[in-house]
Amino acid sequence: MKKTVLFCALAALLTAACSTADYTASRKLKGIDYSAYENPSGFMGDNYYGDLPAPSILGEYDFPQDSAPDESADFTSEEIAASYGRYTDVTVVAAAKRVKLGAAANSQNMALFQKALDQAYKQALREYRPAGFTYSIASVGAVNPLSDIEVSCILGEQAANEVGQSTCNLFFDTLVKQYNTLLKEAQNHAAL
Repeated sequence: MKKTVLFCALAALLTAACSTADYTASRKLKGIDYSAYENPSGFMGDNYYGDLPAPSILGEYDFPQDSAPDESADFTSEEIAASYGRYTDVTVVAAAKRVKLGAAANSQNMALFQKALDQAYKQALREYRPAGFTYSIASVGAVNPLSDIEVSCILGEQAANEVGQSTCNLFFDTLVKQYNTLLKEAQNHAAL
């Protein structure tokens, strides 16, 4: 008890001593002499921004407009419209599926799952050739992060409208079949 009180008192004294010390008073600092400059108060002069009115939310001041926008102006870019359907198109998550690897899933199960994922991706890509086709995975298991994996099937927006459902169905079906096949092969190999 006495040590705690003594320690707290010592800490308070050190904190008070440090906060009142003025370290700049003991040494001379070489500063910049601003009197050599013509206008030290503003970057480009005091009137750089011109005579602006005081800000107001009431709309009491009408700001002058240099020119009104052309009514026939089209604000869609031709370059963006021409690139629609390419790989740089907007991508969307067409479908997502949660795959259960089991409560005791480990890094070996994840390696098998990754191999099945690669095979399923190649097969769906070969079959439908959708633009912007890719996937993402996220571990969503509560206790064991590898027990549940959420796989998202991602496609370009136009490809998702055209062949999205069939591509994702093939992708997920092949993924589950390939994983189960690889898992059985690994279990049979381990049993020998």
